[in-house]
Amino acid sequence: MTAAGLGSEPDGWPTDNRDVWAAALAGAAAMFLVQPPADLWWLAWIAPLPWLVLVRSTRLPGRHPGLALWTAGFVHWLLAIHWLRLPHPATSLGWLALSAYLAVYVPLFVWAARRLVHRWGWPLVPAAVIAWMGCEQLRGTLLGGFTFGMLGHTQWRWTTLIQLADAFGAVGVGGVVMAVAAAATTLVTTRCRRAAAIDSAVAAAVVLLAVGYGAWRLAGEPVTTDRPLDVLLVQGSVDTELKHDPDAAIDVAQHYDALTLEGLAASGTSARPDLIVWPETMWRWGLLEIDPSERLPEPVVEEMLGPPADEPTATDDAERQALCRTALERQRIDALSAYAMRYGTTWLVGVDKQRVTPEAVTGAEHFNCGLFLDAEGRVLACYDKMHPVMFGEYVPFAETFPILYRLTPLPAGLSAGLAPVGIKIAGYEVAPTICYETALPEAIRGLVRQLAAGGRRPDVIVNLTNDGWFWGSSELDMHLTAAVFRAIEVRTPIVVAANTGFSAWIDGSGRLLARGPRRAVATLRAAVRRDGRASPWLTWGSLPAGGCMAVVVAVTLESLRRGPAGRAGGSTKRARPGLLEPA
Repeated sequence: MTAAGLGSEPDGWPTDNRDVWAAALAGAAAMFLVQPPADLWWLAWIAPLPWLVLVRSTRLPGRHPGLALWTAGFVHWLLAIHWLRLPHPATSLGWLALSAYLAVYVPLFVWAARRLVHRWGWPLVPAAVIAWMGCEQLRGTLLGGFTFGMLGHTQWRWTTLIQLADAFGAVGVGGVVMAVAAAATTLVTTRCRRAAAIDSAVAAAVVLLAVGYGAWRLAGEPVTTDRPLDVLLVQGSVDTELKHDPDAAIDVAQHYDALTLEGLAASGTSARPDLIVWPETMWRWGLLEIDPSERLPEPVVEEMLGPPADEPTATDDAERQALCRTALERQRIDALSAYAMRYGTTWLVGVDKQRVTPEAVTGAEHFNCGLFLDAEGRVLACYDKMHPVMFGEYVPFAETFPILYRLTPLPAGLSAGLAPVGIKIAGYEVAPTICYETALPEAIRGLVRQLAAGGRRPDVIVNLTNDGWFWGSSELDMHLTAAVFRAIEVRTPIVVAANTGFSAWIDGSGRLLARGPRRAVATLRAAVRRDGRASPWLTWGSLPAGGCMAVVVAVTLESLRRGPAGRAGGSTKRARPGLLEPA
């Protein structure tokens, strides 16, 4: 369809290049204000309006409107993720690069929505919703995905509305908000009553259906008399820097140990919690794991076991190698065991691990782990983080070409764990995650589905995170909001132990039942009850949002297929300009 659709407006504003730039930048400012730190969440329902005006306009005047929109997006993301510059001077380069990449989605959204409206003849509301959801899904998928700052995240306080996330994810909640913004745009810009009526009716139906679905899901919350899982979340406040301080490990351990003992004493009861949780990497002496195929140097073996017999046999040598491996690995566990025995309950602690193996190019692999120990100090399980952060925890191809790490402040990269871990504590199946894994919808869905397939669906998800890199900035708010949506999507309570905040207790309906302070110490005692409801998201995941992404891709391919020559029908005359090109 090539005729202008119901969402188009043949005349009026914008009239020149300055209007395009003004609308682009106004949209960027409004969309920044709805996210932390300003957090004007109610503004989100109209914040996209300046960009949507550009969608409705038949033509975009001036030169390079796409550049105006990309620049606006760049400014928006520079402000929204300003905290990325805080961990280290080198991360400022990542801040600029990521902002430049994310900025691409602003002109892509406007361009895709314009084509749906003006070439395919769609009303503005469905065009804007499909284009927005498609772009958000795309940025949540490409290059490992970046899901912070989604439009739907602004509504985390509206518990009834966000129940929709268990069917369509945070992207779907953002689609509801965009529907209202698009209808408002039509109302204030159109002279066509029919277009205004259609868009308003569609938006109203979308909101009513979403709220109705949410009310129905909340009415179906399970009522259980089972004893809750008693969890003590320990939140210290240790600002983190990319530098080696030999005294820091002792200071951090003493800091968290003191907080743990205070939390145990403050409970007012002699009963110990079922689980104590320390945040990510707050035990600074890493674990050691040695591949049996790794031959240890003889001086190391002699230091651990003493000199060998006068004439050792091959069997003696193999036994000494095995004994030495066990002794070296046990050295790293003994101190942890002493703390666990003092706490007298199960302890989950964040710790690094080095695996020495000849299979690695550098001779060793490194993991970010969550280690479970019982009240007797025995290791119950160790979870290796499955989704390291690109450029934050590893550099692509650096395992093959280690020289790449010399170009970064990272001393080495993390390897990805192979499988989720679940253990039973006081009758509850508990599954750990680490850091930004709660920002990845499909990662949490995969964890729950994989454990459920083995008959061990998690009753509680525990997230260990160290947000001390970000010095109490709005990153803490964005990270916590992501966890709220993950709890709804998989209908599983999530508890978070976060260095510098925000530690939290979230139920299976996304209610924030308790939250620690910003950049300060606290202990939270959470009485967590299982949810266990079925979730459409667990069945189909990102498929609906992926359908929106497919529409955006189809629009792109259709435009590329036509091309300037195609639009000109092979003529040598100048082709008709594209929808983001000057008239």
